Amino acid sequence: MDKQIEDKIRGLVSKFYLLRTKEGSEEFDKIWQELNAEIPLEERREAGRILREAMQEARERRKRTDVDVRTGMGDLCDVLSLSYIAQHYFQKDRSWLAQRINGNIVNGKPCAFTESELEILKFALNDIKSKLSETILNIK
Repeated sequence: MDKQIEDKIRGLVSKFYLLRTKEGSEEFDKIWQELNAEIPLEERREAGRILREAMQEARERRKRTDVDVRTGMGDLCDVLSLSYIAQHYFQKDRSWLAQRINGNIVNGKPCAFTESELEILKFALNDIKSKLSETILNIK
């Protein structure tokens, strides 16, 4: 597939916000029709695969402001070392992690985890749980 067409398909995902209004939907349809006309029939299946991949990537980058991590973690934020979690699992500093857990407003936008960052946080908590369990079993 032509690299220029592939880039246009990936760029189409950034225009999905247009689908929220009737006028936007009409504009999006026009963009899609123009793009579709450029894609040869034998390459349309490949174009669909590229569009699905781009949509998946966009979902993974999207911030999950609907997830209240602070409430979910409860007192664990006081018990666990956020510095340790931030450095060892995210390669970030404590403030980065604290901003996302607390949903702080930075540069006018609420901080939130992406889907992949939430998966890393879940992994980190499970890993710490395993380490605690091993430690408990080793205490005689």
